[in-house]
Amino acid sequence: MAYTQLSDSQIVQLASQGCTASDWSGVSVAAGCDLTRIVRSKFFGTVRIGDTSGSHVVDGVELPSGIYDAALANCDVGDHVRISRIGSVVSNYLIDLDVLIEDVAALVADNDATYGNGVELETINEGGGRGVKIINDLTSQTAYLQGMMRHSKAFNEKLQMLIDAKVNDSRQEQGGVAQGARILHCGTIRNVNIGLKAYVHGVQLLENGTIMSCAEHPTEVGEGVQARSFIIAEGARVESGAMLDKVFVGQAVKMGKQFSAENSLFFANCEAYHGEAVSLFAGPYTVTHHKSTLLIAGLFSFYNAGSGTNQSNHMYKLGPVHQGVLERGCKTGSFSYLLFEAHIGAFSVVIGKHYANLDLSNLPFSYISEEEGNSKIVPGMNLVSVGTVRDAEKWPKRDGRKAPDRRDLIVFDVFSPYTVEKMRRGRDELVSLSERVPREKISVNYGGAQLSRLLLKKGAKFYSLAITKYLLGVLMEKVKAALQAHPEWNEAIAALKPSAGLHDPLAWTDISGLITPQERLAELEVRLAGGAIVSYEQLLSECKSLYDGYRADEWQYIAEVFAREYGVSVENLTKEKLLAAAEEWESASLSLHGMILDDSKKEFGAFARIGYGLDQTEEGLQHDFEAVRGTIETNAVVQKLVSEAAAIKERKEQFKSIIAAA
Repeated sequence: MAYTQLSDSQIVQLASQGCTASDWSGVSVAAGCDLTRIVRSKFFGTVRIGDTSGSHVVDGVELPSGIYDAALANCDVGDHVRISRIGSVVSNYLIDLDVLIEDVAALVADNDATYGNGVELETINEGGGRGVKIINDLTSQTAYLQGMMRHSKAFNEKLQMLIDAKVNDSRQEQGGVAQGARILHCGTIRNVNIGLKAYVHGVQLLENGTIMSCAEHPTEVGEGVQARSFIIAEGARVESGAMLDKVFVGQAVKMGKQFSAENSLFFANCEAYHGEAVSLFAGPYTVTHHKSTLLIAGLFSFYNAGSGTNQSNHMYKLGPVHQGVLERGCKTGSFSYLLFEAHIGAFSVVIGKHYANLDLSNLPFSYISEEEGNSKIVPGMNLVSVGTVRDAEKWPKRDGRKAPDRRDLIVFDVFSPYTVEKMRRGRDELVSLSERVPREKISVNYGGAQLSRLLLKKGAKFYSLAITKYLLGVLMEKVKAALQAHPEWNEAIAALKPSAGLHDPLAWTDISGLITPQERLAELEVRLAGGAIVSYEQLLSECKSLYDGYRADEWQYIAEVFAREYGVSVENLTKEKLLAAAEEWESASLSLHGMILDDSKKEFGAFARIGYGLDQTEEGLQHDFEAVRGTIETNAVVQKLVSEAAAIKERKEQFKSIIAAA
């Protein structure tokens, strides 16, 4: 944009409108700058002002663009900008076109600031040693690599070099307010970059941070927020008195209602209200909504915290050095408590207070409760809960990210090689225990919890049903696709041979939302430590390759496990074996489905009607309940489950027809 210095007459005009300058020669304007729209303002250093035409809506009133009652120092002001009622100064900022800055105490930037980039957060372990440096392009995967992959010095040194390079790239001589951003009724904002179309209103203090935003999903930071050393990603909404200190807020995160967080990471679609987080690694879909809830020094994802949830990471010996892992999909009930160290298996529910160090990672989908001070576990019970079904369906639907680049890589599958392999290990351990534990023994200790002998075979059965449903269900789909691509039977069956080339297809890991073989992660580690990955962008590309290769790697896992479970390789399957597999899949699926359906119907039993129809007849009670809750016949979730039973049978018959016709 071309600017011209002010003429003598223009200086006189501005002075007559109450404007002053430390040196008028430092003030220049663009063509289209209407000087009548610059009133009662002060200029220091070099200030360039664009076209002042246009208007902005402020609190429901349309007001003209321009500069009113403001002090500007060393700023570039783009076209159609309105700056008004500044308490002290707008200093050292590049302000893009169509920006609104109204009633702000101060907006200032220092030279060579990094705007939150490079701040190191002591995540997962409050005592230190798992620091994660935040940058604008941080993902749940690259944060995990920083925080959890501490075993290799060479890997960590090279990873930090890539991160530090990004931090250096973020250094700017001036702060930025991007096109279309709105900043209203705010306190002091210092060293904060504000992104495209971001809406910042009523904040008390923002210092050393970046508010990323985009046209597709503007970011909002609202009333009462105090944030220091932070990065807030596109589409996030932080409001109503949230207090942040050294925090990364990911895409589409919702946070507010006096929630406080320090040294914590929140990735895609997390929700955090009322409670507190300290040294928390909140992977995608971590949710905490209640007061008196503390999440501290742990690794979580797809997690839901009940009210009053709490953990201890301090034994009052060597400091707060303990940490916990709740694998994806866990829930904690109201006022639940965990003593860290603890490792809870995927999709488990924790109820009550647990004073033993629990290690239950090989028993996923379990209920973990407390009775008379003792931890007890019911293995696999959550496999037949309608809540687990709802979770599996809701997460993909609730992905609120609208930014073109969804940085966190998320595999949503509830049943995956990661969870199914844990179920296989759990099944085998339970079967082994059932054979070894004397019949007179009531329970055994497993990973710090009491496990009833009578539940050993039942838990193994739950796991077996789920394993069968998963393995054979994917197999049937793969065979169906192969026959569509290769009408000849031999060619179709030969095409089932996996192509992923894994040496150990059984070992998998969850990189904060990205499920991948451990072998792939080890390969990435070697490449990075050896210098083959030379930029952060290349690292992101490597992570994306893991994500893109998930289905091929999953198929090799299924082929390997199928061969181990059934004694035949997938490329040697016969029609008879596939027909038998379809029957077994149907049986396992209907068995699990029936238990889930029964569980859903419990929500309409007598206990569920206790609080209804007060002081009414039994008939009135029933009518009141049905008016509010509906009936089994009208409930959408239950009826969907009912229809799925027929769909299971239909899928099996369709598969048998395809095999018969091949």
